[in-house]
Amino acid sequence: MVFDFLKKKSRNEEDNSQNNHSVILVSVSTNPGRIREENEDNFFVTGIGYKTSKSASFNININADFISFFSVFDGMGGEAYGEEASRIAAETLKEFADKLSGKKAKKINLKEFIERYISVANSRICDMIIQNRCKRSGCTMALVVIVNGAVYTFSVGDSRIYRISAGAIEQISEDQTLAVKKLKANIYNEEEARTSSDAHKLTSYIGSDDRGVGVSFHSYAPFPLSNSVLLLCSDGLTDMCTDKEILDTIYADSVSPSASLVKEAIKNGGEDNVTCVVINY
Repeated sequence: MVFDFLKKKSRNEEDNSQNNHSVILVSVSTNPGRIREENEDNFFVTGIGYKTSKSASFNININADFISFFSVFDGMGGEAYGEEASRIAAETLKEFADKLSGKKAKKINLKEFIERYISVANSRICDMIIQNRCKRSGCTMALVVIVNGAVYTFSVGDSRIYRISAGAIEQISEDQTLAVKKLKANIYNEEEARTSSDAHKLTSYIGSDDRGVGVSFHSYAPFPLSNSVLLLCSDGLTDMCTDKEILDTIYADSVSPSASLVKEAIKNGGEDNVTCVVINY
């Protein structure tokens, strides 16, 4: 599956192809949805940065020779503070990603690098909470780092990462929620875990005040990007759309799949902010 928007090459893309550079194809879309006025979601994409307006939709091609970062953040704690928390997480990721900007892959302990990033973002959000005297704030994170065609994934909370290949969709992140914890303890079955109110009770998020322990995150073993499409999304998509609807929508729109996913979520109710980042190689 190759996005059609890549077939219409720009001058820069043609230059890349002449230099034998491969490109990563990225489709990004975010929207407040039908119910909420503000958009607490944010994203970070190498070469673009983070969200600066309530809604956005665009495609970008990124040189695959360099380390690339892609992430979705879902703010919590009320519109003002949730939006601030996700913005802090996105800005902090930009600072860390900029340290490797334009550099080819080198020996780097990526897990330690991400741990440091999460620790700094967590501390900054905690400081924001104290300064604003709000009871609770924070954000989730779905993060993909691509190095030499290999995909490394990290997630906090219930923003998700999916891998789509050979006509099938697989969630490769793990929801850090009370429902999943009870599922693992055999208290819930899969249907009970999916429909329980515990499905939205986070057991980990960036902005936790327990700084001594640190924020727990889920990582998936690295795999090659080739022959796969990746989706990062906030729960504004997954609460409104089934896995089948997500899969069908991505395969139905090879031009701007993220925008179509957001439209599908809004059509199905749009009860929350929704953000999608779709990646293809």
